[in-house]
Amino acid sequence: MEYTGALALLRAGLGKPGKHLADLSDWASIGAICESSHWLARRMKNAISDATLPVLELGAGYGSVTRVLPPSTVSIERDTKRFDALRVAFPDRTILDGCAMPVLAQLNTPTVVISSIPSINNPEFGRLSAAIARGHKTGMIAELITYTYFPHDPFAGIFPNSKMAGLELLNIPPAFVWRYSC
Repeated sequence: MEYTGALALLRAGLGKPGKHLADLSDWASIGAICESSHWLARRMKNAISDATLPVLELGAGYGSVTRVLPPSTVSIERDTKRFDALRVAFPDRTILDGCAMPVLAQLNTPTVVISSIPSINNPEFGRLSAAIARGHKTGMIAELITYTYFPHDPFAGIFPNSKMAGLELLNIPPAFVWRYSC
């Protein structure tokens, strides 16, 4: 079944009690009841200001954002089930199985980073923030696009330019898109 967005997923489950309840534990690790909608994915893609730079996607999940990113994007997912699903859905893409921190440390060219890694209730977010800060300081992270479900700036103070690039109401829950640049 192809994912068509959060609203379609919820509509499919209406009138079918328990249809998606078995999957709720799976969604706990993403901080929401379902993957990002295609509207949020497009808003994130449209927030990229320099389309000539390589793109690195962190926390690719089941590919709702991956689907709209350039085919040359390198995506990272550490959850085995999601990684396996990505490999099937995107056989011609570079999908890495593992943690984002070592990949961020090895960047050797200015890159746009698209992150779907939760910033709230994530015990590893401090490590991610520090890795992003190091990558920015070395000039290897030229731009960062992420989203939150709360109006807080998760990477405040790291980049000279930080702004909320939009609010996507057609996502469950609604999401604030953040853009960081030099």
